[in-house]
Amino acid sequence: MPTPKKVEQVAALVDVIGRAEIAISAQYQGVSMAKQTELRAQLRAAGAEMHVVKNTLLRLAAEQAGKPNFVELAEGPTAIIVGYDEPVAPSKALVEYLRANGDSKVQIRRAVVGDTVVDEAYIRDLATLPSKEELVAKLAGNVVGKIAEFSGLLVATQRQFVGLVEARAKQLEESAA
Repeated sequence: MPTPKKVEQVAALVDVIGRAEIAISAQYQGVSMAKQTELRAQLRAAGAEMHVVKNTLLRLAAEQAGKPNFVELAEGPTAIIVGYDEPVAPSKALVEYLRANGDSKVQIRRAVVGDTVVDEAYIRDLATLPSKEELVAKLAGNVVGKIAEFSGLLVATQRQFVGLVEARAKQLEESAA
């Protein structure tokens, strides 16, 4: 019979799994608490969080959440880095932490992005992409630029039309005189 504490932990994991856009499984053994705190702070700034979970509870939560791919994250001592909004920011934060702490014992194992299980190379590639905010800003800049270009074309067309009408009026004046 499961203890109330474990039932509560599974329920919390079901909630986390259900809302996750990305979940990265990482090995964290041998990492000092100071470094874990530093990693958690970087992840929090990126809108992600890190959970150290028991594999049995993770398997139960994945089954209850109807997300069987999360079972593949349960291997050895497991820390799961979860992002809720978009997959790029948590990936960037983790890869930047690993780059800054080259001797870190944190290692990416695999991840679930959406409903797909991916490897470490995918996460590292994902970290090189621009964030959602950067993409939206670029798109907005392009749209505003195209609108300004279109507006300029309309003004130029009007100016040319006015010039054509004035030239025709002058031509008619000269032929009438």
